[in-house]
Amino acid sequence: MVTMFYGMINIGAVNALVIYAHNMSKDQPEKKIKGKDFLLRIAHDLVTPLVTQRYEHSSLTRNIKTAIVMCGFVSDSEENTTQDPEDYEAISRK
Repeated sequence: MVTMFYGMINIGAVNALVIYAHNMSKDQPEKKIKGKDFLLRIAHDLVTPLVTQRYEHSSLTRNIKTAIVMCGFVSDSEENTTQDPEDYEAISRK
């Protein structure tokens, strides 16, 4: 059952990539995005609201808050604002 769920998520992500690539080829033919970068961007965009909300929770332990900051979801100087990283390959290396 779980395998089927992840398979459907994978199919949806690949379909989104195909649609995005097709639309971008019309508008900006010189700009291409790699599949891995696109999937990382989708994952980051889907997780960011939940992680930011969780970061603001008062009972969250310090080590989890530190991990959220290290992953780039929240900056040190502005604790309640999210960062939108330009380089999604940097996220995959963390």
